[in-house]
Amino acid sequence: MKFLFAGLMITLSVSAMAQEPIVKEISRHVQEIEVKVDETTVRCSALGYSRPELKVDVPALDWAATFQHRNFGEGQPCMTAGRCTRERSPELILAGGNGVEKVLLEVVHTEEAYLDESNNTCYRSLVETLTMTLRGQTFTHRRSGVLSQITADQCKAILQ
Repeated sequence: MKFLFAGLMITLSVSAMAQEPIVKEISRHVQEIEVKVDETTVRCSALGYSRPELKVDVPALDWAATFQHRNFGEGQPCMTAGRCTRERSPELILAGGNGVEKVLLEVVHTEEAYLDESNNTCYRSLVETLTMTLRGQTFTHRRSGVLSQITADQCKAILQ
């Protein structure tokens, strides 16, 4: 009977954490940055991902973003356009020639909170989502960090 009760409690805790988060936008802004485009900055790479992704180095993220956007093993902060395919490849980006592109970078900060009302807890995190369009391809990157654990009631009061 103890094992049945323990199993039920674990299931309830996991299902509480699996609920959709409460999301609140904190800030949104757009700024112009420069992105160098050449064979050294645009590539397909699986570093930080389970499959090769079209990536571009964006050193400006060191000052334009709040979080660190370097994947393990990468030399510079980078953004991804998604899985490398024929329609999404370094060759297509590089077809416009080498150079420096001025692009608009959108930086969005949201707070995500996961309520566990059965345990009267709330787990909060800050999420930073970056988006830019470079030569017709949309590049994104996302990072997050834990903010705190508070009571469920405090969480509802903050985020609603």
